[in-house]
Amino acid sequence: MLRLLTLVFFVLAYADMSNADEIKFPGKFYTTDLKTCSALNQNDTFKNPLIIDTVTGLIGYDWPADHKANSNSLTVQHQNITVPIKKMMTATHHAISNNNEMEIKIATELLVKIAESNTLYDSIGYKELKTKPKCWANGDGTAPCYYHEYEFASGVFSNYMISAIWLKDKLTKKEHKIVDRYIKKMYKKFLKPIEKKDSDAGIYQMANGGTSVLIYASWTNNKKLAQKEIKFRLKQFDKKIYDDGYINNNSFRGLRSQWYHSYGLNVVLGYVYIADLWGITIPNTLQQKLINSANLVNLAITDLDKFKQRPFNGKTRNAIKNKKKAIPHTHQMAIAIDTLMLEVTGVIMLEDPVYLQKRKYHTKDGIDDLIGFNPNCIKKN
Repeated sequence: MLRLLTLVFFVLAYADMSNADEIKFPGKFYTTDLKTCSALNQNDTFKNPLIIDTVTGLIGYDWPADHKANSNSLTVQHQNITVPIKKMMTATHHAISNNNEMEIKIATELLVKIAESNTLYDSIGYKELKTKPKCWANGDGTAPCYYHEYEFASGVFSNYMISAIWLKDKLTKKEHKIVDRYIKKMYKKFLKPIEKKDSDAGIYQMANGGTSVLIYASWTNNKKLAQKEIKFRLKQFDKKIYDDGYINNNSFRGLRSQWYHSYGLNVVLGYVYIADLWGITIPNTLQQKLINSANLVNLAITDLDKFKQRPFNGKTRNAIKNKKKAIPHTHQMAIAIDTLMLEVTGVIMLEDPVYLQKRKYHTKDGIDDLIGFNPNCIKKN
């Protein structure tokens, strides 16, 4: 009987997400209007030739060769594709918010060139992963990880789509056709196969592709797709985030548990913020889990040993045991997790000196490319 009541409660909790008409696209993905934002690097504009050169470097870049030569299961050297797309987004944001026609023209030209060169399309697709060995083969962090090649290609493409959404009303019919054809081609290879699918363990970049699907739904104005994705993803979050706030896999990765816990929570908070902005009510049960998870970020800061005492019965073959590979601080790429924690859960993040120092490197890029926007540019509705 208890099991039946739990199932009924679970269904009722998500029943209010059944109507696609409830979805309200704000127009610019995370906001209705791009406004000037002091949190973005003010030097990253298309007035700066170095920024143009950096973004140009992404056009047709050979990511598969780079990944094969420089990355493994433990470490991904992704800066050659992630830095250019973040610079692209920041400079585009400045161009639009300042209504600078010259810079907007440069932004649209770069957007089209990236599309014309089929950038990242030669990266391994989701279906192709089935023919490759899994990451951390035999628990070896130096083993190849083809999923990372797919994950970062998909993530950069997702952030490209956000740039396209921002510039959509600036494109000519010809430019729109080129960009739209590229987006739909990339979507078919990297995103469509993961709709209503999720990995067994953990919550990672772009909500395991869920945020990417939302971005595509925004570009195509497909409310039905957005509704299905949100309904599915919130159930996944509810499944993977335990009642006490610990996250399946993320929170149990050995000497990097704190790092990956904050990474996972940051991604979820970014997704939930978008879902709420788009008109979806977040179930109370999930909201409480997020509050508990945010409090665990603080626990890890003040007492990491206590944070790691929580037992876990699942498999964690990707747990880090080498003390030389330990990262005992909040994830530095979650550049505004403190803002998201306060905005979504009401929890104030405690001071993490190492995190605050290390995040400066990523903060200067302007965009949290794990969620697709800079939380310090949002305003509470």
